[in-house]
Amino acid sequence: MKFRRLAFVAALLALSTGADAQTSERHWFEGGPNPLRYEIAITPNAEAASFAGQARITIEVAEPTQSVTMNALGLDVSRARIDNANANVTIDEEAQTLTLASRRTLAPGQHVLDIAYTGVIQDDAYGLFRVEYQDNGQTKRALATQFEPGDARRFAPMWDQPNRRAVFALTVTAPTEQMVVGNMPAAETTQLRGGLTRTRFADTPSMPSYLLFLAVGDFERVTRDVDGVELGVVVRRGQTHRAQEALIAGEQSLNYFTEYFGINYPLPKLDMIGVPGAGGFGAMENWGAILYFDQYLLVDENSSEAERQYVFGTVAHEIAHQWFGNLVTMMWWDDLWLNEGFASWMAAKATEAVHPDWNPWMAQLTDGTSTAMALDAREGTHPVVQTVNTLDEANLAFDTITYEKGLAVIRMLEAYVGEEDFRTGVRNYLNSRLYGNARTEDLWSAVQAASGQPVLEIARSFTTQPGFPLIAAQGRDCVTGRGPMVELTQRRFAMDESARTTTYWNVPVVAQRLPDAAPTRFVMQAGSHFERVNVLPAMCRPYIVNAGQTGFFRVLYDTSNLRSLTQSFASLQSVDQLGLLLDYWAFGRSGDAPFSDYLNLVEAIPADTDPLIVMDTASSMTSLAAYTVERPSADAVRAYGVRVLRPFFARAGWDARPGELSNAIQARASLITSLGSLGDEQVIAEARRRVRSGAALPAGTRNAVLSVFAENATEADYEWLLGQARAATDFVEQRRLWLRVGAAKNETLARRTLQMALGDEIPRQIRTQVIAAVAGEHPRLAWDFLVANRAAIEAYLDQLTRLEFPTGIAASSSDPAMVGELERYAANFPEGARPSVAAAQAQIRIRAQTIAERMPAVEAWIAARR
Repeated sequence: MKFRRLAFVAALLALSTGADAQTSERHWFEGGPNPLRYEIAITPNAEAASFAGQARITIEVAEPTQSVTMNALGLDVSRARIDNANANVTIDEEAQTLTLASRRTLAPGQHVLDIAYTGVIQDDAYGLFRVEYQDNGQTKRALATQFEPGDARRFAPMWDQPNRRAVFALTVTAPTEQMVVGNMPAAETTQLRGGLTRTRFADTPSMPSYLLFLAVGDFERVTRDVDGVELGVVVRRGQTHRAQEALIAGEQSLNYFTEYFGINYPLPKLDMIGVPGAGGFGAMENWGAILYFDQYLLVDENSSEAERQYVFGTVAHEIAHQWFGNLVTMMWWDDLWLNEGFASWMAAKATEAVHPDWNPWMAQLTDGTSTAMALDAREGTHPVVQTVNTLDEANLAFDTITYEKGLAVIRMLEAYVGEEDFRTGVRNYLNSRLYGNARTEDLWSAVQAASGQPVLEIARSFTTQPGFPLIAAQGRDCVTGRGPMVELTQRRFAMDESARTTTYWNVPVVAQRLPDAAPTRFVMQAGSHFERVNVLPAMCRPYIVNAGQTGFFRVLYDTSNLRSLTQSFASLQSVDQLGLLLDYWAFGRSGDAPFSDYLNLVEAIPADTDPLIVMDTASSMTSLAAYTVERPSADAVRAYGVRVLRPFFARAGWDARPGELSNAIQARASLITSLGSLGDEQVIAEARRRVRSGAALPAGTRNAVLSVFAENATEADYEWLLGQARAATDFVEQRRLWLRVGAAKNETLARRTLQMALGDEIPRQIRTQVIAAVAGEHPRLAWDFLVANRAAIEAYLDQLTRLEFPTGIAASSSDPAMVGELERYAANFPEGARPSVAAAQAQIRIRAQTIAERMPAVEAWIAARR
């Protein structure tokens, strides 16, 4: 599942125990009957928000029993039979279970359960849900399902856990004029009275319940054959022209993964289904029928380069799951990262193969790895492999640590053992567990066996304990003249006191003496926090630890080496330039090094640097400016940011050049956005002129120009934006425009936007996103609005965002008082949500600390260079 950071759930589970029910520790079924086959027939009524269902379940019983317990939630059972004999029904809504009691003992062997029931169609993205949209002035509805991790039980009674794989045979009765989509191709269709058609889909392979899928709507489908697999994109009628890039990305991803894994895609078709809406996730990897919200699948003439790249990455991520997660599934949710971290890593590999000019591994350092490191260095973090006992905890596991740290650790280990040995281990792992389940240790054992390297001890070091190392490097040759040795020590990198623990790691290190000495590769052992490394007798030439930036750690250099690296910055590899900037930005905030070290590196960035470095620097300049809001230095810090970014923008210009690469186009957009945010009057005036001219804005800069226009909007500008948002009928464009409306710096306009979020004018699915957009400029205003209107706003939140949303709004603040206010707001949150609350509180404290303790030195450094 491609998630929107972070994804949480609000449902509380207090599951009961029993002879064949969930254990007291882990809320799953252990022992008892095992499902073999589900035959589920559904008749949905989208308008009434309900459905009728029948489930015929074949089970295997190992020991004599008189009752069978499975999961069910929100289902009203009207009839139940076991082997054609009536059975007594007991429903426990709190435990989310359904028990059928037989009048006779069930002997070991196969038995058949028949259950008739009704259920609820949700208005939020879980279970069987509906989305509403406009089509040429007509209101239409589409249905889709989202079952991960534990909402298949809302669709039919079943054993709803990943290690209870079974075959699913789905039949759907729906209006004839609508398309129905399932995991498999339709095996039979029958016309019925009343304008209905019954569609029976072919049997699925054995799979876990969370991968079952159904969609019903006024859809169109475009397809192509990919080596015998029918690849399709299913979209709202009239939207097929926006599906072509996703179709191409799907073909490229299918071909890449088939070759990489050495295993053919096992189903006859693979559909990618787009529906309008938003939730706590962007896409879901249902086997053979991947669900996307439109903005993560459709590409049109207004799509930016960032949006196009994100669509490719999302498609690749979900298709990687068809092998890693679907063909072989984690045993239980504590190994969720096996699905998500690996799919994220494979998506980057596919991107590298298909679009090497996007430089995905370098982009990952800023987009994912640094975000994970920021979370992993403060209170509220957790190990990659974590204890999960309940579905509440399973939902909390869908976060940046699982996805982005998981990806980074895999990347580090692949770099350590080599691509070929790593791939051999992955292939062996998959082939030994086809249509089965696995644990983390199974993957690492396979890679270790293929490579002969101590993979297990490194992997355990980075996945079973929170945090990551800071490696301090001291080049003794430049200090004492006693040889070419570099002394390394490790400790945990910490942004707050909670992370200052005595923790060590087995760290794969690549050290290199510049400019072109052969790298030295070794593993720094956790048993000793000290290592002495020979990085070739090159006297006092600078050296890089973590050359290539594949390691999940930060490096703090001795003063002499840092000075040399700064002086020779332009000659470094681009990825190492970025690594230095990211490390020293983090050290400036943590206090491990003065912020001036980072600022000196910024001054050394060459004019023709990589676009990804330009984008990272632009982000840093706007962050520094944000730390000075309400400080006397605000104008000076903003002016410094403009001075840093202006030369890059002078090279980029406003308009694209023929043959320009995607990242360069993105860098231009980033510079426009950042300079507008920093108050560059020339950029603001030109953005305003371009919007007011009425001419079509180029896709590469459209979002950026609108962003600058909206952020600096006058009342007249705001009214124009409102008119555009109100007139938009396509959900993707509505979302783009309403988020711009929410970005106004003017507090009076921001208050108007917040009030609109309580009405019907803004589409329901994005109202909370608009509130979050307001919080980006006005965190206190948005927080007070949330507190004052808590019940109304929480009604807009689905189960994956109900806990994420308030912590996210609070975490955008630097006001220490917000820590206590969030504590009071979250008093009734489930215990499993406490780490997320603590993480948000830690972020607030760190922001406040950065402003109070770090920014004076930044302000002095800038003042000395005015």
